[in-house]
Amino acid sequence: MSLSENIHPGSHDLIDIDGEEDFSEFMSKIAKEIVQRQLTVPAIIFLESIKPLSFLGNQILIFANPVVSLVVQSGNYYKFVRMLEDRENIEKLTVAIEEENALEVQRRSELKESHRKEKQDRKSFWSRFRRKSD
Repeated sequence: MSLSENIHPGSHDLIDIDGEEDFSEFMSKIAKEIVQRQLTVPAIIFLESIKPLSFLGNQILIFANPVVSLVVQSGNYYKFVRMLEDRENIEKLTVAIEEENALEVQRRSELKESHRKEKQDRKSFWSRFRRKSD
């Protein structure tokens, strides 16, 4: 009897039997949400502090599933739990958050620079009435 025979028909997308799952897209979504909410520093501190206990945290999240599933979508929750199982994934998530934060800082600086140029190009109301001394 194989493991796939005991899995419910609708839950194949929640369980990865092979154990080789790519979380890069999921990590980038998490990183974007964290950066948009300006929680970069607390998230990195949290991830670095739980890295040694990642497997234990994974097991606690599995145990807390009935309560947490009332608040969170179960598909993303299970994916997050599977991701926490490996310490390397926590390090990859930390790097993804740092990279997304760097992109956001660059976007903001470019936006500031464009606003500054627009402001310099615009003439003030009173400067239109001044005489030009040529």
